[in-house]
Amino acid sequence: MQVSKILEILIALGLFYFLFSTLVSLLFEWYSYKTQKRGRFLYETILKLLNDPVNKSYGASLYSHFSIDQLKKNRDSYPQYISSDMFADALIDIIGSQSETTKFENIFDPKGSANLVDVKLVEERIEDPYKRFQKGLEQMNYSPLKSYLRAFYEKTENYTELKKKIADWFDDYMARVSGWYKTKTKRSLFIISLLVCLALNVDSITLIKKLNTDDKYRKDLVLIAEKKAFENKINAQKIDSVDIAKNIESIKSVITEIEDSSLPIGYNSDFLNSKEEKFLPMFLWWICGIIISAFALSFGAPFWFEVMVKAINIRRAGIKPS
Repeated sequence: MQVSKILEILIALGLFYFLFSTLVSLLFEWYSYKTQKRGRFLYETILKLLNDPVNKSYGASLYSHFSIDQLKKNRDSYPQYISSDMFADALIDIIGSQSETTKFENIFDPKGSANLVDVKLVEERIEDPYKRFQKGLEQMNYSPLKSYLRAFYEKTENYTELKKKIADWFDDYMARVSGWYKTKTKRSLFIISLLVCLALNVDSITLIKKLNTDDKYRKDLVLIAEKKAFENKINAQKIDSVDIAKNIESIKSVITEIEDSSLPIGYNSDFLNSKEEKFLPMFLWWICGIIISAFALSFGAPFWFEVMVKAINIRRAGIKPS
Protein backbone atom coordinates (compact mmCIF):
# COMPACT_ATOMS: atom_id res chain seq x y z
CA MET A 1 0.00 0.00 0.00
CA GLN A 2 1.37 3.44 -0.92
CA VAL A 3 2.28 5.89 1.83
CA SER A 4 -0.07 8.53 0.37
CA LYS A 5 -2.96 6.06 0.53
CA ILE A 6 -2.20 5.22 4.17
CA LEU A 7 -2.17 8.94 5.02
CA GLU A 8 -5.46 9.43 3.20
CA ILE A 9 -7.04 6.59 5.18
CA LEU A 10 -5.68 8.08 8.42
CA ILE A 11 -7.05 11.54 7.52
CA ALA A 12 -10.46 10.09 6.68
CA LEU A 13 -10.50 8.09 9.91
CA GLY A 14 -9.49 11.22 11.82
CA LEU A 15 -12.44 13.09 10.29
CA PHE A 16 -14.76 10.16 11.05
CA TYR A 17 -13.74 9.90 14.70
CA PHE A 18 -13.56 13.69 15.11
CA LEU A 19 -17.19 14.19 14.09
CA PHE A 20 -18.54 11.34 16.19
CA SER A 21 -16.40 12.10 19.25
CA THR A 22 -17.69 15.70 19.06
CA LEU A 23 -21.20 14.28 19.18
CA VAL A 24 -20.23 12.06 22.13
CA SER A 25 -18.67 15.03 23.97
CA LEU A 26 -21.82 17.10 23.52
CA LEU A 27 -24.02 14.26 24.77
CA PHE A 28 -21.71 13.72 27.73
CA GLU A 29 -21.84 17.42 28.66
CA TRP A 30 -25.63 17.31 28.45
CA TYR A 31 -25.65 14.19 30.66
CA SER A 32 -23.24 15.83 33.14
CA TYR A 33 -25.43 18.93 33.32
CA LYS A 34 -28.63 16.97 33.87
CA THR A 35 -27.08 14.77 36.59
CA GLN A 36 -25.06 17.61 38.17
CA LYS A 37 -22.00 15.39 37.73
CA ARG A 38 -19.53 18.21 37.06
CA GLY A 39 -20.99 20.52 39.73
CA ARG A 40 -20.95 17.80 42.40
CA PHE A 41 -17.39 16.84 41.56
CA LEU A 42 -16.28 20.49 41.78
CA TYR A 43 -18.03 20.80 45.15
CA GLU A 44 -16.32 17.68 46.52
CA THR A 45 -12.87 18.78 45.36
CA ILE A 46 -13.23 22.28 46.85
CA LEU A 47 -14.34 20.74 50.15
CA LYS A 48 -11.18 18.64 50.01
CA LEU A 49 -9.01 21.66 49.20
CA LEU A 50 -10.39 23.73 52.11
CA ASN A 51 -10.73 20.84 54.53
CA ASP A 52 -9.83 22.10 58.02
CA PRO A 53 -11.24 19.94 60.85
CA VAL A 54 -9.36 22.01 63.45
CA ASN A 55 -11.31 25.17 62.62
CA LYS A 56 -14.39 24.77 60.41
CA SER A 57 -15.53 23.67 56.96
CA TYR A 58 -14.36 26.57 54.85
CA GLY A 59 -15.50 24.74 51.70
CA ALA A 60 -19.11 24.80 52.94
CA SER A 61 -18.67 28.46 53.93
CA LEU A 62 -17.40 29.25 50.44
CA TYR A 63 -20.49 27.72 48.82
CA SER A 64 -22.67 29.70 51.24
CA HIS A 65 -20.92 32.95 50.34
CA PHE A 66 -23.21 35.35 48.47
CA SER A 67 -21.03 35.59 45.34
CA ILE A 68 -20.81 31.80 44.95
CA ASP A 69 -24.40 31.16 45.95
CA GLN A 70 -25.56 33.41 43.11
CA LEU A 71 -23.99 31.01 40.60
CA LYS A 72 -26.48 28.27 41.49
CA LYS A 73 -29.34 27.76 39.08
CA ASN A 74 -31.58 26.70 41.98
CA ARG A 75 -31.28 25.80 45.64
CA ASP A 76 -30.41 22.13 45.01
CA SER A 77 -27.90 22.69 42.20
CA TYR A 78 -24.15 23.29 42.24
CA PRO A 79 -22.17 25.81 40.17
CA GLN A 80 -20.60 24.14 37.13
CA TYR A 81 -17.64 26.53 37.23
CA ILE A 82 -16.04 28.94 39.70
CA SER A 83 -13.43 31.41 38.43
CA SER A 84 -10.16 31.78 40.32
CA ASP A 85 -10.79 35.50 40.91
CA MET A 86 -14.20 34.80 42.44
CA PHE A 87 -12.75 32.00 44.57
CA ALA A 88 -9.97 34.25 45.88
CA ASP A 89 -12.31 37.16 46.70
CA ALA A 90 -14.76 34.88 48.51
CA LEU A 91 -12.08 33.04 50.52
CA ILE A 92 -10.35 36.28 51.60
CA ASP A 93 -13.71 37.65 52.72
CA ILE A 94 -14.58 34.43 54.64
CA ILE A 95 -11.23 34.35 56.47
CA GLY A 96 -11.44 38.07 57.21
CA SER A 97 -15.00 37.82 58.55
CA GLN A 98 -13.66 35.78 61.49
CA SER A 99 -12.18 39.01 62.89
CA GLU A 100 -15.55 40.75 62.94
CA THR A 101 -17.58 41.08 66.10
CA THR A 102 -21.17 42.18 66.48
CA LYS A 103 -23.14 43.11 69.56
CA PHE A 104 -26.53 44.60 70.39
CA GLU A 105 -26.96 47.80 72.38
CA ASN A 106 -30.18 48.57 74.15
CA ILE A 107 -31.36 52.14 73.73
CA PHE A 108 -33.58 53.42 76.54
CA ASP A 109 -35.80 56.46 76.78
CA PRO A 110 -33.48 59.49 77.09
CA LYS A 111 -35.79 61.03 79.71
CA GLY A 112 -34.44 58.53 82.19
CA SER A 113 -37.18 55.96 82.26
CA ALA A 114 -36.49 52.22 82.02
CA ASN A 115 -38.53 51.93 78.81
CA LEU A 116 -36.62 50.21 76.01
CA VAL A 117 -36.86 52.36 72.89
CA ASP A 118 -34.69 50.50 70.39
CA VAL A 119 -32.04 47.79 69.93
CA LYS A 120 -29.03 48.81 67.85
CA LEU A 121 -26.66 46.42 66.10
CA VAL A 122 -23.05 47.52 66.58
CA GLU A 123 -20.52 45.98 64.19
CA GLU A 124 -16.79 46.11 64.84
CA ARG A 125 -15.17 45.53 61.47
CA ILE A 126 -11.84 46.39 59.88
CA GLU A 127 -12.55 48.15 56.60
CA ASP A 128 -9.27 47.27 54.86
CA PRO A 129 -9.82 43.71 53.46
CA TYR A 130 -6.07 42.98 53.54
CA LYS A 131 -5.74 43.84 57.23
CA ARG A 132 -9.04 42.11 57.98
CA PHE A 133 -7.65 38.92 56.36
CA GLN A 134 -4.58 39.15 58.63
CA LYS A 135 -6.76 39.54 61.71
CA GLY A 136 -8.96 36.64 60.61
CA LEU A 137 -5.90 34.40 60.24
CA GLU A 138 -4.89 35.24 63.80
CA GLN A 139 -8.29 34.05 65.02
CA MET A 140 -7.73 30.58 63.51
CA ASN A 141 -6.29 27.65 65.43
CA TYR A 142 -3.14 26.20 63.94
CA SER A 143 -3.81 23.90 60.98
CA PRO A 144 -2.18 23.05 57.63
CA LEU A 145 -4.68 25.34 55.88
CA LYS A 146 -3.83 28.25 58.20
CA SER A 147 -0.13 27.66 57.55
CA TYR A 148 -0.76 27.70 53.80
CA LEU A 149 -2.81 30.90 53.87
CA ARG A 150 -0.37 32.60 56.23
CA ALA A 151 2.47 31.82 53.79
CA PHE A 152 0.49 33.56 51.04
CA TYR A 153 -0.08 36.58 53.26
CA GLU A 154 3.58 36.86 54.29
CA LYS A 155 4.70 36.90 50.64
CA THR A 156 2.43 39.81 49.72
CA GLU A 157 2.12 43.49 50.56
CA ASN A 158 -1.43 44.33 49.51
CA TYR A 159 -4.82 42.89 48.63
CA THR A 160 -4.11 42.61 44.89
CA GLU A 161 -0.99 40.51 45.45
CA LEU A 162 -2.76 38.32 48.01
CA LYS A 163 -5.68 37.73 45.65
CA LYS A 164 -3.30 36.74 42.84
CA LYS A 165 -1.45 34.26 45.09
CA ILE A 166 -4.69 32.54 46.12
CA ALA A 167 -6.07 32.62 42.55
CA ASP A 168 -2.87 30.99 41.21
CA TRP A 169 -3.09 28.36 43.95
CA PHE A 170 -6.68 27.61 42.93
CA ASP A 171 -5.78 27.44 39.21
CA ASP A 172 -2.97 24.95 39.90
CA TYR A 173 -5.33 22.81 41.94
CA MET A 174 -8.03 22.96 39.24
CA ALA A 175 -5.50 21.75 36.66
CA ARG A 176 -5.06 18.58 38.73
CA VAL A 177 -8.82 18.34 39.29
CA SER A 178 -9.37 18.32 35.51
CA GLY A 179 -7.17 15.24 35.29
CA TRP A 180 -9.07 13.54 38.13
CA TYR A 181 -12.38 14.38 36.47
CA LYS A 182 -11.30 12.91 33.14
CA THR A 183 -10.14 9.72 34.86
CA LYS A 184 -13.36 9.45 36.83
CA THR A 185 -15.58 10.02 33.79
CA LYS A 186 -13.80 7.63 31.41
CA ARG A 187 -16.29 4.88 32.13
CA SER A 188 -19.31 7.13 31.50
CA LEU A 189 -17.69 8.50 28.34
CA PHE A 190 -17.05 4.98 27.01
CA ILE A 191 -20.65 3.92 27.73
CA ILE A 192 -22.03 6.96 25.87
CA SER A 193 -19.61 6.26 23.00
CA LEU A 194 -20.80 2.65 22.87
CA LEU A 195 -24.46 3.70 22.85
CA VAL A 196 -23.83 6.17 20.00
CA CYS A 197 -21.98 3.50 18.01
CA LEU A 198 -24.80 1.00 18.54
CA ALA A 199 -27.53 3.51 17.73
CA LEU A 200 -25.87 4.76 14.51
CA ASN A 201 -24.00 1.56 13.59
CA VAL A 202 -20.59 3.27 13.72
CA ASP A 203 -18.49 0.31 12.52
CA SER A 204 -14.77 1.06 12.12
CA ILE A 205 -13.99 -2.18 10.27
CA THR A 206 -16.64 -1.49 7.61
CA LEU A 207 -15.34 2.06 7.21
CA ILE A 208 -11.70 0.97 6.83
CA LYS A 209 -12.69 -1.60 4.17
CA LYS A 210 -14.62 1.05 2.25
CA LEU A 211 -11.76 3.56 2.50
CA ASN A 212 -9.30 0.96 1.25
CA THR A 213 -11.35 -0.07 -1.79
CA ASP A 214 -13.19 3.10 -2.82
CA ASP A 215 -10.60 5.65 -3.98
CA LYS A 216 -13.12 8.35 -4.90
CA TYR A 217 -14.91 8.12 -1.55
CA ARG A 218 -11.60 8.25 0.34
CA LYS A 219 -10.38 11.32 -1.56
CA ASP A 220 -13.73 13.08 -1.04
CA LEU A 221 -13.41 12.59 2.73
CA VAL A 222 -9.83 13.90 2.62
CA LEU A 223 -11.07 17.09 0.93
CA ILE A 224 -13.76 17.49 3.60
CA ALA A 225 -11.14 16.92 6.32
CA GLU A 226 -8.80 19.54 4.84
CA LYS A 227 -11.63 22.06 4.65
CA LYS A 228 -12.65 21.36 8.25
CA ALA A 229 -9.06 21.58 9.51
CA PHE A 230 -8.75 25.00 7.86
CA GLU A 231 -12.09 26.34 9.13
CA ASN A 232 -12.40 24.91 12.63
CA LYS A 233 -8.99 25.35 14.22
CA ILE A 234 -10.33 23.29 17.14
CA ASN A 235 -13.03 25.91 17.86
CA ALA A 236 -15.63 23.17 17.49
CA GLN A 237 -14.51 21.83 20.84
CA LYS A 238 -15.54 24.90 22.85
CA ILE A 239 -18.61 23.13 24.19
CA ASP A 240 -21.01 25.12 26.36
CA SER A 241 -21.82 22.84 29.27
CA VAL A 242 -24.22 25.32 30.85
CA ASP A 243 -26.42 26.53 27.98
CA ILE A 244 -28.35 23.38 27.09
CA ALA A 245 -30.23 25.09 24.26
CA LYS A 246 -26.92 25.84 22.55
CA ASN A 247 -25.74 22.33 23.34
CA ILE A 248 -28.74 20.76 21.62
CA GLU A 249 -28.24 23.02 18.60
CA SER A 250 -24.59 21.94 18.49
CA ILE A 251 -25.66 18.28 18.56
CA LYS A 252 -28.03 18.91 15.62
CA SER A 253 -25.25 20.73 13.74
CA VAL A 254 -22.79 17.85 14.19
CA ILE A 255 -25.41 15.29 13.07
CA THR A 256 -26.01 17.40 9.95
CA GLU A 257 -22.25 17.44 9.25
CA ILE A 258 -22.13 13.66 9.62
CA GLU A 259 -25.02 13.27 7.18
CA ASP A 260 -23.45 15.69 4.68
CA SER A 261 -20.18 13.73 4.78
CA SER A 262 -22.05 10.58 3.61
CA LEU A 263 -20.28 8.43 6.20
CA PRO A 264 -21.12 4.70 6.06
CA ILE A 265 -23.35 4.48 9.11
CA GLY A 266 -26.80 3.08 9.83
CA TYR A 267 -28.33 -0.36 9.40
CA ASN A 268 -28.79 -1.31 5.75
CA SER A 269 -30.76 -4.20 4.31
CA ASP A 270 -27.64 -6.33 3.71
CA PHE A 271 -26.86 -6.28 7.42
CA LEU A 272 -30.42 -6.98 8.57
CA ASN A 273 -31.23 -9.63 5.96
CA SER A 274 -27.96 -11.57 5.91
CA LYS A 275 -28.20 -15.34 5.49
CA GLU A 276 -28.08 -17.52 8.57
CA GLU A 277 -24.72 -19.16 7.70
CA LYS A 278 -23.11 -15.73 7.23
CA PHE A 279 -24.77 -14.03 10.17
CA LEU A 280 -22.47 -15.28 12.98
CA PRO A 281 -19.11 -14.29 11.42
CA MET A 282 -20.63 -11.01 10.20
CA PHE A 283 -22.01 -10.35 13.67
CA LEU A 284 -18.63 -11.00 15.34
CA TRP A 285 -16.84 -8.66 12.92
CA TRP A 286 -19.56 -6.06 13.51
CA ILE A 287 -19.15 -6.31 17.31
CA CYS A 288 -15.38 -5.84 16.93
CA GLY A 289 -15.96 -2.79 14.72
CA ILE A 290 -18.40 -1.24 17.19
CA ILE A 291 -16.05 -1.79 20.17
CA ILE A 292 -13.10 -0.32 18.23
CA SER A 293 -15.22 2.74 17.38
CA ALA A 294 -16.44 3.20 20.98
CA PHE A 295 -12.88 2.94 22.30
CA ALA A 296 -11.64 5.44 19.69
CA LEU A 297 -14.43 7.96 20.38
CA SER A 298 -13.65 7.93 24.11
CA PHE A 299 -10.29 9.60 23.33
CA GLY A 300 -12.17 12.83 22.63
CA ALA A 301 -12.62 15.17 19.67
CA PRO A 302 -9.48 17.31 20.33
CA PHE A 303 -7.28 14.20 20.07
CA TRP A 304 -8.71 13.14 16.70
CA PHE A 305 -8.68 16.70 15.37
CA GLU A 306 -4.96 16.86 16.14
CA VAL A 307 -4.35 13.47 14.49
CA MET A 308 -6.25 14.63 11.41
CA VAL A 309 -4.35 17.93 11.17
CA LYS A 310 -0.94 16.27 11.62
CA ALA A 311 -1.72 13.67 8.95
CA ILE A 312 -2.84 16.47 6.59
CA ASN A 313 0.40 18.39 7.23
CA ILE A 314 2.52 15.29 6.59
CA ARG A 315 0.65 14.63 3.36
CA ARG A 316 1.09 18.23 2.20
CA ALA A 317 4.80 18.13 2.99
CA GLY A 318 5.35 15.17 0.65
CA ILE A 319 4.79 14.76 -3.07
CA LYS A 320 1.22 15.70 -3.95
CA PRO A 321 -0.58 12.57 -5.24
CA SER A 322 -1.96 12.68 -8.79
